[in-house]
Parts: sequence; structure tokens; C-alpha cells
Amino acid sequence: MKKHLLLLAFAGLSACNPGGYHLTNRTANRIGVDSVAAPADSSIANFLKPYRQGLDKAMNEVLARSTGRIEKGQPDGPLNDLLTDALLQQSSQRYGKPIDCSHLNFGGIRNNLPEGNITTGSVFEVMPFDNQLVVLTLKGDMLQQMLNHFAVGNKLVVGGLRAKIRNGQATSVTFTNGRTLQPNETYTVAMSDYVADGGDDAGFLKNPVKRENISYLIRDALIDYFRNQGKTGQPINPVSDGRISLE
Repeated sequence: MKKHLLLLAFAGLSACNPGGYHLTNRTANRIGVDSVAAPADSSIANFLKPYRQGLDKAMNEVLARSTGRIEKGQPDGPLNDLLTDALLQQSSQRYGKPIDCSHLNFGGIRNNLPEGNITTGSVFEVMPFDNQLVVLTLKGDMLQQMLNHFAVGNKLVVGGLRAKIRNGQATSVTFTNGRTLQPNETYTVAMSDYVADGGDDAGFLKNPVKRENISYLIRDALIDYFRNQGKTGQPINPVSDGRISLE
């Protein structure tokens, strides 16, 4: 393992003496710290053992199975669709009423899901951040602005709606619940608090009609979704429904 060097500096510092103290000398030594060469502390290892075993057990819990590798993509991908559909379902249940659509920032999806067993650890690799799910109520014109913002670079990841991207703009927006996008109507959107707080240059979202925190980590929502899917006994089939297409 790469050695890390710790620099120790000893110096005389000024104190409360009315006359003050002055630096007269300074010395430094480099001490190599090597975790490979250093002997293991058996008492610490034994203390941590039950915690490590508990963590390993939790991370290795099999939540569901997939018939193939589930990958994100642009402008759409199986993982994009699966995660946003999962968030839409779980957030609606926690919210207590239907939500129009869900959103994830493309860069926040940090890994793909494997073929075969999907474990709790797999979900942590996909979503390692402790981001909260929030529900924003947006006027239609602000929702259109949000869709256009993330359509740039083909990074629009949504659930509950379909759209086409033309010249970096989201067009032909239709909701799976039958609604259409109207500038003066209001819509509920489940999303990360990171984006709702203006992350990914989405500062315009800081002034929604309403913001509601539902005390639900995005990662926990995904874990709950996959655990429920696993209980059905049916494997996940990684497909994209083409909800976001280029025109």
C-alpha cells in the first residue's frame, strides 16, 4: 500500500506574555506510516469484528435478481427507466397520493446493476449518496424549464412521462397518467434534494409552488423497491421503453 507521510512541525508560538514570544527555531521530521508493514492490533480487530460481520451481512442481502446487466444510457437506458419508475412508485406510497413524475440527475447514478443477484451493496454502488427524496409542486412552465435544462446533453432521466429531445429541448411531453403539460397547471415531481436545492445548475427550482420533504432516502426507496420485487419471485428484465428519444 502506498505510504503516507506525516509531517510533524515543532515551533515556538506567541502567548499571553505582554512581551510576546518569537519564533527562534523550527525543525521537522518525516515519519513513514505504512499500513502493510504496521502490525495489526488484535484488540481493535476483535472489537470491530461483530460490526464488520453485521455490515457484510447487510450489504450481501440479495434483494432481487436480474436476467441481465442493467445499464444507464443516453438519451435513455434500462437503468434510467428502472430507477425512476422505482422512485415514482415508492415516493407515491410514502407521499400517500399519486405523483405525476420522478427525476434523477444522470451524474448521480454512479454504477450499473449486475446480472444475477442484486444486493443491498449493489444499490449502494449505484446510489452512494445520502440524498433525500423531496416532492416539488411546479407550475407547468417551470417543469418545462426543468425538462429542457436536463435535455441538454441528453441527460434527462425521468419516470412517469415520455418526451422527445429536439435541439436540446424537451418536446411532445406526455404523462403516463394521462395528463398533458400545460404552462399554468401544477404538477408534482419526486426528485433528489440535491437537485431541488439547485444542484446541477438547477437554481430555478429553489422557488417551487411547494416543497415537501417525505423523510425517505433515495437509496432506501430503491432498496425497498428491489426487495419487494424479489418477493414476487420474478426476475427483473432489463429493457428500456424508449420514453426519451431523439428527434
